[in-house]
Amino acid sequence: MKDKGSFGLRDKIGYGLGDFGCNMSFVFINSYMMLFFVTCLGIKAEHYAVIILIAKIWDAINDPIIGALCDSSKPRGGSKFKPWIKYGCIPLLLMSVVMFIYIPDAPYAAKIALCLGSYLIWSVAYTSVNVPYGSMQSVITTDSLQRAELSNARSIGALLAQAPGMVLLPLIIYNDNNEPRGELFIYIVAVMGVIGVAAFQLTCVLTTERVAAVDNPKQKFNYFKTLGAFFTNRPIMALTVSTVSYLALIMTVTSSMQYIFMCYFKNTDLISLAAVISGAPMVLAILLVKPLVKRFSKKALCTYPFIFGIISTGIITFVKFSNPYIWLVFVGIAVFSAGFYMVLIWAMVADSIDFQERKTGRREEGSIYATYSFFRKLAQGIGSSAVSFAIGWTGYKASLGSAQPEGVADKIYFVTGLLPFIGTILCFISMLFYNIDEKKIRSEENRDA
Repeated sequence: MKDKGSFGLRDKIGYGLGDFGCNMSFVFINSYMMLFFVTCLGIKAEHYAVIILIAKIWDAINDPIIGALCDSSKPRGGSKFKPWIKYGCIPLLLMSVVMFIYIPDAPYAAKIALCLGSYLIWSVAYTSVNVPYGSMQSVITTDSLQRAELSNARSIGALLAQAPGMVLLPLIIYNDNNEPRGELFIYIVAVMGVIGVAAFQLTCVLTTERVAAVDNPKQKFNYFKTLGAFFTNRPIMALTVSTVSYLALIMTVTSSMQYIFMCYFKNTDLISLAAVISGAPMVLAILLVKPLVKRFSKKALCTYPFIFGIISTGIITFVKFSNPYIWLVFVGIAVFSAGFYMVLIWAMVADSIDFQERKTGRREEGSIYATYSFFRKLAQGIGSSAVSFAIGWTGYKASLGSAQPEGVADKIYFVTGLLPFIGTILCFISMLFYNIDEKKIRSEENRDA
């Protein structure tokens, strides 16, 4: 490894801005795409579920393709990943805008085409930026604690991007009748996209790739060999199963929250408060992670807090609260239980990439990260479809807005808690199998220093 300057604040700020840029596009689409197409454009929930599942499968397939291209392509300007980020963010901005073209009077087939077509192209653009960005963490530093700091910075960047989307946007998007104003979505996503492009450019300027790519002509790239090693890599498999459980089940509350406040609590103004309450524990995790990760292992911080999540999500599933503030307290506890996990997940992925290199002798961070990302995308598709199917199961009628038939609101309440409840159980169990010995790694790092 060639030293290219010491790791420091510049790297952390730059890397944090990368996830800020990603979330300027992703958070809006993840939170409001279903609302836009189902409620504003009138696509049936069950049709949307099929569309998003197909699109997410395609989205997931993109990841190993882009990862393989990253690993097989020659670095430019001494950088393996930055060119992808620098230029890929432009089509990402354009497709984010296209997706929210407001066509309420268009034929139903045209709405379906817009939903599916724009998402398919958007997903390629997003993957072309996100996979290189995520892979880059493992080449910025090899130090375990410094990776935890990068992972923390990434979480801060994501949180700063999510805050306006979850707190301010509900105040703008909904009218006085608690119904979304579809014509505003395109302007909002355009502004957020421009901010995201600026953040990506700063990421490229501020970060340094210190682990040089090794040009070994005797080593031919073989993704299937990499994939085989991936499935025998116990720590990355533990992270993959827990991530799938988190995104496919726990994170469904992000989408279903729009419906529970609209139909059950009858107060969409509380969505902003819900965002603050659900985000506050994440802020606490970000503040505490640095001292705690030195005292405890990443595994401990990312495993045992899920016990509190199991309890809290179980309560909001099987105990019906008419007071939204009490319900939000338990949501906050559930979010906190996953706080350290979400902050440290990227550091553990980087550690798992090194784990595979020690086993195989091959440095393939792009392909390994992309394979992990493949399952993330697949889980997001499953989660989006799960919410759509669940909302459809409740009997929800988009044309009725907040005035739903009797019993629909109660069913929405139930599924909003049930899916995260199952997810927290699976996350806890899967993380028990993560087996990287961090004390041994730190000892080796100190010996080599």
